[in-house]
Amino acid sequence: MKIQIDGTNTLNKGAELMLVAIYQQIIKKIPAAEILYIPNEIEVGLPIFLQNKNVKRRRAVEKGRIPSAILRRLRLPYAYFTSKYASKNIDLVLDGAGFQFSDQWGYTKERLDILERYYKNLKNQGTKIVLLPQAFGPFETKQGKRMVKIINDYVDIIIAREKISYKFIADAGANKEKLWLYPDFTLLVKGTFPERYESIRNKVCVIPNKKMITHTKNAAKHYGDFIKEIIVHLENSGEEVFLLNHEGAGDLEICKQINESHGNTLTVVNNLTATEVKGVIGASRMVVSSRFHGVASALNQGVPCLSTSWNHKYQMLFEDFGQHNTVLAVDGEWNEELKKIDDIRTNLNAVKSVLVERKMVLTIEAETMWNRIWQEVEI
Repeated sequence: MKIQIDGTNTLNKGAELMLVAIYQQIIKKIPAAEILYIPNEIEVGLPIFLQNKNVKRRRAVEKGRIPSAILRRLRLPYAYFTSKYASKNIDLVLDGAGFQFSDQWGYTKERLDILERYYKNLKNQGTKIVLLPQAFGPFETKQGKRMVKIINDYVDIIIAREKISYKFIADAGANKEKLWLYPDFTLLVKGTFPERYESIRNKVCVIPNKKMITHTKNAAKHYGDFIKEIIVHLENSGEEVFLLNHEGAGDLEICKQINESHGNTLTVVNNLTATEVKGVIGASRMVVSSRFHGVASALNQGVPCLSTSWNHKYQMLFEDFGQHNTVLAVDGEWNEELKKIDDIRTNLNAVKSVLVERKMVLTIEAETMWNRIWQEVEI
């Protein structure tokens, strides 16, 4: 069987963690499967953990930035050099993108045309398409409604990661017979702690996110100072803090700016694999994250967590784990945000107990989801 993995990459460690999770489930069910990895970002070569395995990738995507730009300018077809080219003889596409369909992304007609052509070509050759648990919506614009129609026309299974996303895409017209609701599936992946960072065990992990600046309005100008104030408050409360880069250059730059303003006294953890990132988070005393999978990796390893947010998916993830009043408002009343932090700190053991209990329930749900997928695609 030939299975293609869409929607992930190794630049964002959340996306890489989803890639790991999908790969592990494929080889668990079908050890001899041929796997085609199509990242949604330009990457060179295969990730280390996929090398020397039965995994391939399309070189045209790897080398496609310049050819696609030239062809696009000449108004000629260029999908062959992108991730939206339908490869031949693919039995199943598993799409692990965390959040790709929403008015928030401002899809153009051209981009939607490419998406529709891609799905249509896959279906014409008998490929089954599964959108693994992800956030959706809202879909209030003309482009958003067309987006849902395309998904509805060609995708076999659409899995929302939480109730708000389910409602967004259902209300926009998705066929409820193919619409499922299951939680984030990366909780099935175990973290690996990098020994070189032994000194940061049991400290508070702070994870910045450039999207808090690029994807928010009122909060954007206050975000950096807000994180700095949190760090100062934690240290004044007796906690030791370190910074973790959960994505690429953009997040690393924020880490460096925060550290510089703090006298360069903080450890900045960088250049880890996705499973190492999860291992570092799992070894932390507490986490303050602005990255979704930073939150997910904390909660599903029993580590108390707070987060800032630029999308509904954060609040819904906390609710999955029985957590409330854990989203920090960057432009909120400072004393109220401090109270959220202090409440977590003084109730660590009670929070951990709830997280462990909820993980057992959510693990069963994630395993049930995979079993249903394999049944539906007739493996």
